[in-house]
Amino acid sequence: MTAATSPTAGTSDEPSAFDHIETIVIEGHPTDIVYHRFANKLFLLITQHQKMANVYTVRSHAHNDVSGEETPAAGGPGGTTNRIYTIKHTFGASSDEAEAAIRYLMNFIGQSEEIVITLGLKRIDKATLDQIGGQLRKIVLG
Repeated sequence: MTAATSPTAGTSDEPSAFDHIETIVIEGHPTDIVYHRFANKLFLLITQHQKMANVYTVRSHAHNDVSGEETPAAGGPGGTTNRIYTIKHTFGASSDEAEAAIRYLMNFIGQSEEIVITLGLKRIDKATLDQIGGQLRKIVLG
C-alpha cells in the first residue's frame, strides 16, 4: 500500500489550466487528482480510469446551520466544525458507495465552498480513501 506521487502542475514551461494536477499510485493503480479553485466553487477530479466517471455537486453546511452560514469553530479536530454535506448527482453513473466515499473524503478537506467532484475508483475501501484523503489535505489546505 504505497503511494508514489508525481505532480505535473508547474513542471513544464506551459501554464497549467488547473491549480494542481498529479498522479499517485495506490495499490498499483495510477490515481489522477486534478484540483482547481474557482471564484465560488472548487473542482476536484479523482480517477483511476483516466476519464470522468460521474459528477456530483457537494454543498457543506455547519452542523447546526443548514442555511450554509458559517458558525464559530467547534471543538473538533484542528478546531473545525462538524459539517453536513448535501450531495447531488449531476452526471454519469451514480452509486451509494460513491456518495459515501465522497462524504468520507470531504472530512479530510473541510471546505465550506461548493465542490464539483468526480470520483472514479476501481475499488472503494478505507485504505484507498485514507491515502487519497491525505493527499487532498496537502493539496487543498496546502
